[in-house]
Amino acid sequence: MLKRLVPAVMIGALTAAATSPAHAHKLKVFATAVGERIEGTVYFVGGGPARGARILVESTDGKPIEELTADDAGAFAITAKVRTDHVIVTDSADGHSARTIIPASLLPASLPLPASVPGTTATESPGSTAPAPTLEGREGRTGDPTAMEASIAQAVAQQVAPLRQQLSAYEDQVRLRDVLGGLGYILGLAGLFAWMRARRPTGGGR
Repeated sequence: MLKRLVPAVMIGALTAAATSPAHAHKLKVFATAVGERIEGTVYFVGGGPARGARILVESTDGKPIEELTADDAGAFAITAKVRTDHVIVTDSADGHSARTIIPASLLPASLPLPASVPGTTATESPGSTAPAPTLEGREGRTGDPTAMEASIAQAVAQQVAPLRQQLSAYEDQVRLRDVLGGLGYILGLAGLFAWMRARRPTGGGR
C-alpha cells in the first residue's frame, strides 16, 4: 500500500509546487472612490507593482469610459464625470488580468446621472432634470448640513482607503502562505511515509 501511497503524495506535492508560483504572480487590482476621484493600484500577489499595466474603465454595459496606464508604482487615478458603476479591467504584458467595480453609490450625489449626459438614451428619473449643486458650491454655504456631510464622507474615504488596500494585500499574503504551508505539509507526509517504508523489515530478515 505504501508503494502506491508515496508516489501519490509526491504527485500532490509536485502539483502544489506547480500551482503556487502561479498564485504568487496573480494580478490584482484595488480601487476606491474619494469624492469624484477614483484611484487604485495594480499589483502582483506576493510581488511588486504591475508597472505599465493597461487599465480600461468602462460602464457595466461595456461602454468605454477611460483608458490609461499604471505608473511605476502600479498606481492610477481618474475623475468620475458620471454617477454610475465604473468597471475597472486591467491586464499585464504577460497575459494576467484582473477586474473590480466601483459602485455608483460610492460616488458623490452631485455627479450627473447617465440619463442626463448628452448622447445617452436612458430615461431620466423624476427630479433629475435640475442640476445638483456642486460640492464647491455647497462648501460656500456656512453651516449647510449637506455640505458638511459630503466633506465628512470624503475625509473618511481618504482615511479608510489605505486601510482597505492594506487589508486586501494582507488577505492575498495569507492565501499565499496557506498554499506554501499546504505544500510543506504534503512534503512532510511524503517524507514520513518514505521513512516508515525504509524502516519496515524485509522478508529476508524474518
